[in-house]
Amino acid sequence: HDVASRASNAANATFREDCDVMTPDGDALHHVPSKQALEDAAHEKALAEKVAAMNGMQKLTHRIGFSDTFLSGPKYFRESYEYYRAEPLKFKSEILSGLTVAVAQVPESVAFSFVALVDPVVGLYATFFMGIITALIGGRPGMVSGAAGAMAVVAVRIMEPDGLLPQAKLLEWGEIASCTGAAAGCKSLRHQANAARLEWLFMIMILCGVLQIVLGIVQAGRLMRLIPQTVMTGFVNGLAIIIFKAQLEVFKEKDWQAAFNVFDSNRDGLISTAEVTTVYAVELPDLSTSDLNAYVAALQTQVDTDSSGTITLAEFSANKNADIHGGYEDSLVWRTLDEGTTWLMLFYVFTSMAIVHFLPKYTKILPSSLVAILWCLLLEHAINRPLIHADTPVVSDAAPVKVDFPLYHTPNVNLTGKSFAHVFGITFSLAAVGLIESVLTLQCVDEILDDTSDATGRFTQECIAQGIANTMSGMFKAMGGDAMIGQSQINVKSGGVGRLSTAFASIMFLIFIVAASKVIELIPLAALTGVLFMIVIYTFDWTCLPLMSGDLKGLIIGRKEDGTREDYAGRRLRKFWFDTNDRIRWKDSAIIILVTVVTERTNLAIAVGVGVVVACLFYAWDNSTGSLRVIRREEEIFGCEKSTTRVAYEVYGELFFGTDREFTNSFRMGPDPRDVVIYMDKCKIKDYSSLAALNSLYVRYADVGKTIRVHNTDPDNRALMDLLGEKFLPQVIDEDLSVSGVSHVVLELAHAKRKASVEKFEDS
Repeated sequence: HDVASRASNAANATFREDCDVMTPDGDALHHVPSKQALEDAAHEKALAEKVAAMNGMQKLTHRIGFSDTFLSGPKYFRESYEYYRAEPLKFKSEILSGLTVAVAQVPESVAFSFVALVDPVVGLYATFFMGIITALIGGRPGMVSGAAGAMAVVAVRIMEPDGLLPQAKLLEWGEIASCTGAAAGCKSLRHQANAARLEWLFMIMILCGVLQIVLGIVQAGRLMRLIPQTVMTGFVNGLAIIIFKAQLEVFKEKDWQAAFNVFDSNRDGLISTAEVTTVYAVELPDLSTSDLNAYVAALQTQVDTDSSGTITLAEFSANKNADIHGGYEDSLVWRTLDEGTTWLMLFYVFTSMAIVHFLPKYTKILPSSLVAILWCLLLEHAINRPLIHADTPVVSDAAPVKVDFPLYHTPNVNLTGKSFAHVFGITFSLAAVGLIESVLTLQCVDEILDDTSDATGRFTQECIAQGIANTMSGMFKAMGGDAMIGQSQINVKSGGVGRLSTAFASIMFLIFIVAASKVIELIPLAALTGVLFMIVIYTFDWTCLPLMSGDLKGLIIGRKEDGTREDYAGRRLRKFWFDTNDRIRWKDSAIIILVTVVTERTNLAIAVGVGVVVACLFYAWDNSTGSLRVIRREEEIFGCEKSTTRVAYEVYGELFFGTDREFTNSFRMGPDPRDVVIYMDKCKIKDYSSLAALNSLYVRYADVGKTIRVHNTDPDNRALMDLLGEKFLPQVIDEDLSVSGVSHVVLELAHAKRKASVEKFEDS
């Protein structure tokens, strides 16, 4: 009904740029609407007809601003079928775009799994659940979600041994315990702690999803408008730095000598049974002596290949999956440049980076990241290993990839009030980071598609969809995720603007990882590192650097006093920190640097919160200096017999907690007469501090026997006064400026007096 009314009003209104058709006598005959007005009216009419044809569920989603989904019923599927049947090229674009996204997501999901310190299958499952659920019910058709870097760099705190859940904390909660009784199936405390952290990761993702649903219902996505661009710049820059630092771990290898020395206490180059027993007596303190000896004997049998009763360094490092390696934390050392493996890894990194960057300039048939991975895969297993024998680490060396169809799993954790309070902080951080990244991606896709419609409802819908997807991820042994800006841009620019492309991508992704899990295990880690290095380069906002430091040409060439540039022969170095030409304010630069540093040192959610607070403080400071003007003048008041004067104060600008002191200090109480008027019509009253300042003035003037009254015609000021001021300002507000029944005419009457037409004016 509302849409139909708007259409009718648009059709009957007098439009902009209308033309009057005139009669020969010069009288207006009728109006001819402009072309733009006719197009607007036609659009409104078509929209009204579309709404009238909707079913009840579709009308509901339209009213609250949601995108149409399969929840609208069979009508949605029928309309989609008819649309793609009439537009076969659109159908082809959706399928091909979805296939491209599915293939490109495989290497990224594996790479971000390693960033979060989890097995690749955990990240692969997350990409499937995030993708399929947001594809079906998300707020922006065509937007891709999956295991993303923003969530991975926060989730890694859960999996780190010295992070959110150290071994001592898990022991305190009863999540892990030393073995008692038979040694069969006994695991060390470190091994148990790693498994417990993974279970807590799943539980935290469920809590994160529930929190995102709640935030979506209360429309927390609207708070995105409060995040300045400087904070978002620091956000993406910090994210890029974290991902970059995480990839450097690939160039480290296990320090087998340091691990060997954990057991070899006397440094004789051999590990005896007694030395193994000493280490595991700490890891399994509750085992009886006989059970501990049996457990150690089983460990030693795995690695003592020559049955000598002692373990050499070669035997210790030969089987990296032996149970004995669960008794200590790994120590990593940088690879040296005198190793052929290091140079080959660097070659893979730079080769994959070059392919990702340059291949799209020549062809976009296949995703450049996939081509880079396949090329390095071919070099490693067809040339390097058979001929060069400088084997580089592959995915299976970090973690085996055994992908089956996901099954439901309830996290095996003891969730109590104490443990919930401990993990709530990182739960909120994950929820906030996921929603910020998702809403940012939604805005980016809207800009690409030139969608200028109100996105508030779609923000809410996307928040709820992300929450459901993360909840499902936690229930199916996945790490969760959020929207992916890069993949979404690829999908939309390739023609995947509907739900078909992203839904098809998720289904094909699951088929790929189940069918090709053995191939994924063979991917060189250096190739994944190269792909992620390019993601780092594309994520970092490089344009902020010249804006923060100044125009680089200006730094070298300089400027003359008249503003023109000097020639090259007269170049000079400019003191760019004090010269503000060609760069943003130092406050904006400070916010970008602050958010970037806090992001790298803590986490993304805390950094955004700190950045918003600092930006608000800067804004309040800027508006508290010079933004308020108070002008004092005298007015003539004409009564029945004689005239007198009173003082009027005109206030311009914003009155809030930052300017209230300046406001009250602008009044001259001593020389002011008994009648004082404050004109607030051109001033914006912002908060309670403003009303308190007005009340303070009233009290001060009343103490010396004088009266002030406030004149206001601004409806926003009136609303705030009605809300907060009626309790202590009823005697101050006097909008008609009347005293004792005398009508006071101010500016108009003074002007009339100067024109010698006072009598005529008073009579009127």
